[in-house]
Amino acid sequence: MKAILPLLLLAACSASPAFAAPATCPQVGEQLSEYLASAKQRVGSDGEVRVEFEVDADGHARLLALDGSRMYRSPVRIAMTTLECQRGTPQRYVLNIRFADPAPRAVAAAASSTLAQARPGDTAR
Repeated sequence: MKAILPLLLLAACSASPAFAAPATCPQVGEQLSEYLASAKQRVGSDGEVRVEFEVDADGHARLLALDGSRMYRSPVRIAMTTLECQRGTPQRYVLNIRFADPAPRAVAAAASSTLAQARPGDTAR
């Protein structure tokens, strides 16, 4: 069971011409989740890190800024060096990485069954 929730791509900014294909990291969420799962297990507490990085024309990721939970900054910095990206026009990315335990299945199932029982037209009296 992975202990990290999916990464969210908050913004991607580029000044590249429309005819050039952007440099991309199509599996960035999966790559970082896999690499950082052990960090969540080691640290054991929730946290959040904001990371800004650039992918150059050769597909190499370069860390630009890192902010958030101190205990997770070093693992995220190291994980950024492992990214496998594709060549293209340089791109800049901003990610918000949240380290949290997933909601227990029993709670999710209970919420789903409660929602399934509601019918259109039912009103509180």
